[in-house]
Amino acid sequence: MEERKTAAIVLGILGLVVLFFTAILPWIRFRSTQTISFKNCTVHFDYWNKDYVTDIDRVAHNKLALCLCDTYQLKPDSAAANYIMQIYKQYDNYDSTRFNYTIDSVIKHKKTIMDTTIAVD
Repeated sequence: MEERKTAAIVLGILGLVVLFFTAILPWIRFRSTQTISFKNCTVHFDYWNKDYVTDIDRVAHNKLALCLCDTYQLKPDSAAANYIMQIYKQYDNYDSTRFNYTIDSVIKHKKTIMDTTIAVD
C-alpha cells in the first residue's frame, strides 16, 4: 500500500516536470518583454506569437517613431530626424509621389505613415 502512494507521488511529480519543460518554459521564454529606445522615447513590447514577429517589430518601431515625432516637434534634433527617417524607409513602402521624403512631411502625416494597427487573419 505504501509503494502505491510513493509511486503515485513520483509519477505526479514527473508529470509536472514534463509539463513544465514542454509547455510552460517555452511560453515563458518566448513571451519575454523587449525594449527599444532612442533619446527619451522607450517602447516595451512582447512577442506573443511566433508567426507575427516581423509585424510586432514593425509596430514597436512605429510607436517609437511616433514618440520621436512628438519630441522632434517640441525641439528639432537632427539625430531624432535621422532615426525617424530610417524607421520610415525601413518599415514603410513609401511612395515618392505621395510624400517628399522630408522630415516635415513625415511628421505632418505621422498618423497615416506610422500606423500601429495590425490586420491579423
